[in-house]
Amino acid sequence: MHRHPYFDLFLHDDEELLPYLGSRVLERVTLHEWPLSCVQQLTLGDGRRLIYKAQAGPTVEPSFYAHARSGLLPEARTIHGADGHSSTLIEFIDAPLIKDLALPEAEVARVGREVLAQIAGIQGELPYRYDITKEGGWRALVQGLVSHLRARIDGGTSGGVSEALVRDLERWAHSEPVLTAVQARPGYVHRDLTGDNLFVLPDGYRLIDWQRPILGTTDLDLITLFGSLGFDPLRHVSEGALRVWLLLQIHWFRDLDEWIVQYASGLQAPCFVRFGS
Repeated sequence: MHRHPYFDLFLHDDEELLPYLGSRVLERVTLHEWPLSCVQQLTLGDGRRLIYKAQAGPTVEPSFYAHARSGLLPEARTIHGADGHSSTLIEFIDAPLIKDLALPEAEVARVGREVLAQIAGIQGELPYRYDITKEGGWRALVQGLVSHLRARIDGGTSGGVSEALVRDLERWAHSEPVLTAVQARPGYVHRDLTGDNLFVLPDGYRLIDWQRPILGTTDLDLITLFGSLGFDPLRHVSEGALRVWLLLQIHWFRDLDEWIVQYASGLQAPCFVRFGS
């Protein structure tokens, strides 16, 4: 395996992939890359196409694909996992993404409900990053975020975040609309159900990118889907649910912050240039 030229990622060479593929790689095109993953499309000598995904950092995707069973999921096989790094071969899906279909809002709402029902029906012992379906889990997550921000303030690396702002965020997180939304419609939440992760096929849907699912209110996935397609989520979910979603976005930046600090010794300068672009 070789290290990515910019990021703390490790990728198989074409020869190393041959035993897993059963055919030689004719073409290898990078579709997406950033510090946490590199996704490539492989075209093989026997005519097949596959997706190769190398990851690092906070992800449960290899474990998810190993345990989950559902027609909503592409076929996937993890071929490497060690020291926080993994590599997975994923089925190539030859179908349009929902973002390319220009569906009206009512149709997006119908699709969203169907996909949420299919997520709820996924079989297996599914991994998740954290559980906020109960008030106690939510309060613990918020406390971790607040402590992290205050440590940044104390260390002089807050990036402009003030103590007053942290207090406002804490009050917001413990407000009645938020605490009510946290416990409404609990379930398995994809957390990245955007228009460029959901394929629409004649026989249904395929949903990719299962790095960071959680247990929480399933309204979170609707908010992500509607927002990514340019529709106002507040026409479909409560304001409290949207506040939960926004706070989780802030929490995700905290996760990124901690991951970058953890791997800083292994990252090269160009990584930070690309991460910030």
